[in-house]
Amino acid sequence: MTTKLIRDRIPEIAAARGQQLQVHVASLSETAELLVEKLAEEAAEVAAADTREDLLDELADVVEVVHALARICGWTPYDVGAARVRKHQERGGFDRRLVLTTTDDEPAA
Repeated sequence: MTTKLIRDRIPEIAAARGQQLQVHVASLSETAELLVEKLAEEAAEVAAADTREDLLDELADVVEVVHALARICGWTPYDVGAARVRKHQERGGFDRRLVLTTTDDEPAA
């Protein structure tokens, strides 16, 4: 049996195609767990994207999942953005494309 979080309109889209999906409404704790799983799934789809258009769509999915997970935790997209800006100011971004190289016996940053 597969259990995965789906977008809100998927059951009605399936119904329009003649398919009936078996769904239930998740509890908040189940939703949080499923969103973390969905985030990993979407991140893998980002890594597998073959075209710029596919990459954009997959990045949009990641953002949607991040916003949903933030809402479950009581945060807004603004809160997530503010945390991103704070971390960017404290630690920088990835604009310089720096790559750390270590040997197996050296600690990573």
